[in-house]
Amino acid sequence: MNELLNMLINLLKHQQEFPLFEVYPAFDAVPVSAKSRNLFVVLSPECFQLHQAFPDGNSSIAPFTATFRISVLAPAVTPSEKLLEFFYTVLVPILHSANCFLYETQADAPKTDGKLQKLVYSGTFRLKGVYVPDADSQEALP
Repeated sequence: MNELLNMLINLLKHQQEFPLFEVYPAFDAVPVSAKSRNLFVVLSPECFQLHQAFPDGNSSIAPFTATFRISVLAPAVTPSEKLLEFFYTVLVPILHSANCFLYETQADAPKTDGKLQKLVYSGTFRLKGVYVPDADSQEALP
């Protein structure tokens, strides 16, 4: 799960369409007040399910499904249309480019978080892929 999370964070950080946003995992130690004053993205793993493995040559392959919540946070004065546009023209295409199959996207309505003084737009993404152990390191590749 960590490798998949890191892969998605790296895809988001290194995209070229909109280089002005920062990406954070949900469980980092950075307080919101220390994060970008502009738009930033928080990626949170919600569920990971590893399915029955099957043999493939000298190793085995295990299909998986993973669910992530992605939240876009921007200053409270940001028009919600800008967050929606960013979400669907930048984030969704990046997730489609991952080494997984993005098979479901569900988004919430934009809302204002008064405590954080941010406009928040969140969505849940479900990905399917295969876990392939590397024979040398015994680590997985999404």
